[in-house]
This record gives sequence, structure tokens and C-alpha cells, in this order.
Amino acid sequence: MSTDLNAWGHLSSATISDALDRGQVAGQCFGIKPLDPRFRLLGRAFTIRMAPVGTNKGTVGDYIEDALPGQVVVLDNGGRLDATVWGDILTTVAHRRGVAGTVIHGVCRDSALSLKLGYPMFSRGVYMRTGRDRVQAEAFNESVSLADVRVEPGDLVVGDSDGIVVVPRSREEIVLSAALEIHETEEQILSALSERMTHPRAVQPAVPA
Repeated sequence: MSTDLNAWGHLSSATISDALDRGQVAGQCFGIKPLDPRFRLLGRAFTIRMAPVGTNKGTVGDYIEDALPGQVVVLDNGGRLDATVWGDILTTVAHRRGVAGTVIHGVCRDSALSLKLGYPMFSRGVYMRTGRDRVQAEAFNESVSLADVRVEPGDLVVGDSDGIVVVPRSREEIVLSAALEIHETEEQILSALSERMTHPRAVQPAVPA
């Protein structure tokens, strides 16, 4: 069952990762990082699977008109590092449409525009070589992969400075419950530590022998 996205807004990817571990859910996407550590994204996956071009070369980015405001574009390019699947035109259109961000199992380019607009971009890296005539969109809103994590359309995607986690829609409630408990416990520990540092115990003077 889906949960309210607002309930996830203050939870870090690290906290959600711990909750995923507790529920034995594989959702940590290894090797995918933000262009800027200040980027954060939260939304439901709009999935695209890429493939090497065949005899008839297909489209690379026309799908962007189908992505809804608040969705996260999840691109599976098989982890390929030598051909990009996202650049300045897609960034411009996605930003104007209110897309929540983009996550790529592969690389992006034209990174300066993403940084300028503050458009959340997460990928395995940056490389300038175009994917045009090298890769094409093969499937839309089907199951894809982010590293070793399967992502279904509508799954929850959360990203921040530590990377990307994916919460399957069917496990959202149990993961959210665990994440909130973990967050509260950590906040209590940090509060206690802060209190101890602010008001350290008075040092007792040494008693003469």
C-alpha cells in the first residue's frame, strides 16, 4: 500500500537504508551519487529501460513528455559509462514540468545546467559522449534496475548526499514504520549527547592527601 510522501520528507537515505535492512528489503543502489551533495529528491518512479540501438534507431528522450510533475525519472542504461542518456534538453524540459529529479544507472552530461537550475541529478558519473545512435529507449513503465536493485513503476525513490534508496510500494508501510522508529531513537541519542556536551559534569577538585 502506498504511503503519504510527506511522511518521508525528513528521513535521510541512511535512516531508510537501516529500515530496509531491518525488513530484509534490498533497496540500496550502489554506485549512484548526486551531482551536488545538496541535491535531494523524493517521488515515485517513472521508469525507462535503455538498450543498444538496433537496425532501426529509436528515440533517446521523447518519453520526457510523459513524466508527471513530482515523479522521479529512473533510467536503466545497464550501468553503461561510455554513452550518456541525459543532457541539457532533458534537464530543461524536466525542470519546467516539475519532475522531482532523475536517477540513472549510467551517466549523464551537461551537468552544469543541472547544477545551475538545482535540478536533482543522480548517476554513476558524468561523461560527454552522446548516447544518440548508440542507445535507445526500449521500454517504459516496466521493471528496471538501478545497480542490483529492481525498480517497479510507482516505487518510492529517495535520494540525498549519501545516494539513492528505493522502497517497493508493497513494503512502504513496514519500512516507513521502522524508519520513523530509527529516526526517533537517533534523535534522542543525539539530543542526549548535545545535552551532555552543553552541560558537562562539574570537575570535582582533588582532595588533599
